Amino acid sequence: MLPFDFHLPTKIYFGPGKINNIGKYLQPVGKKALIVTGHSSMKKLGILGKVIDNLKTVNIDSVVFEGIEPNPRHTTCDKAAELAREKGCDMIVGLGGGSVMDAAKGIAVTAKTGHSIWDFVYTIPSRPKKKITEALPIICIPTIAATGSEADSGGVITNWETHEKTGIWGPVLFPTVSIVDPELTISCPPDYTADGGVDIISHVIEGYFTGTSEAYLQDRLSESVIKTVVKYLPRAIRNGADLEARNHLSWSSTVALSGFVNSGRGGSYPLHALEHVVSAHYDISHGRGLALLLPALMDYTMPARPEKFIELGKNVFDLSLDTEDIEDAAQISIEATKGWLASIGRLLTFSDLGIDDSKFEIMADDLVRLNMQSQPYMINPKPIDRAGVLEIFRMTR
Repeated sequence: MLPFDFHLPTKIYFGPGKINNIGKYLQPVGKKALIVTGHSSMKKLGILGKVIDNLKTVNIDSVVFEGIEPNPRHTTCDKAAELAREKGCDMIVGLGGGSVMDAAKGIAVTAKTGHSIWDFVYTIPSRPKKKITEALPIICIPTIAATGSEADSGGVITNWETHEKTGIWGPVLFPTVSIVDPELTISCPPDYTADGGVDIISHVIEGYFTGTSEAYLQDRLSESVIKTVVKYLPRAIRNGADLEARNHLSWSSTVALSGFVNSGRGGSYPLHALEHVVSAHYDISHGRGLALLLPALMDYTMPARPEKFIELGKNVFDLSLDTEDIEDAAQISIEATKGWLASIGRLLTFSDLGIDDSKFEIMADDLVRLNMQSQPYMINPKPIDRAGVLEIFRMTR
């Protein structure tokens, strides 16, 4: 196990009905909130009104900014931050999915500093990166179990003009308060529920395959998160009102990207890097893009580290693999993963999403430019160079 520091300054309030206490939780934080949401669902479902009314009971005023995209645009974040400054807001509330919460983090930086959030993104070599040192207090209220943005200090922002999608990071981006109320996820449609579940898994499975082998506890924690999603996601898809399933998925989402599971294991995130260049061009949901690319990445990686795939098969899918050849056993585990993805409607190809191969070369160039600056490949048990990127894309056609 590698040495590490673990910091999580966020106050997390978890459980059904916790949203009804939002005023109590935010009263020590500020006096006027910019509430950031997507296009209209929070208003239609009555969740937005409930939040506004509850804040009023403790004399917290609010201003609403609707219209955050599935892959939040830097221009939208800047526009919302301008509204926050104009109205004198002293905290930012992200009410929605991962895109909304990530946008809230970007808005909090821009509202505080006056700089465009694109000045702070992480891996644009042609543009100096400003270090994020200050932001307004951030409050995250997830309405889907997926990204885990409620418990981490990063976010992902998209520049649609240049088709670049990349991250912002900094300790001040930890939410001051996160309210994880599984009842808010009941209205999440089956398709997005499925996307979110794959997103949860991706946050622990990448380090599982790419990190150090000497991290026994972290690997078992990862398997527990994956196994929980494998068990409860189909239930939530079949019956959105299954609160027990929603509880387990919401907590898995929060834990998966909190830093606790992956700390001390190291590793890289090639799946996320691959997905980012795809959704930067095609605007697909993040979880759907991860589901699209995960099987091909597993097939590509397996020959370099078959024993990890066998662990996954044994400990998550309860497979008996002891009598199999090592690579055959690893492939059986991959096929079990694919079978589970198929069972939730997430064993996908580019053509399933209406995407052809016309931008494969462009996306490979983007990935090289954004993620291969210090060496000509992405770190992975089987390194992924530009040719490897194209191989993975073509395996997914």
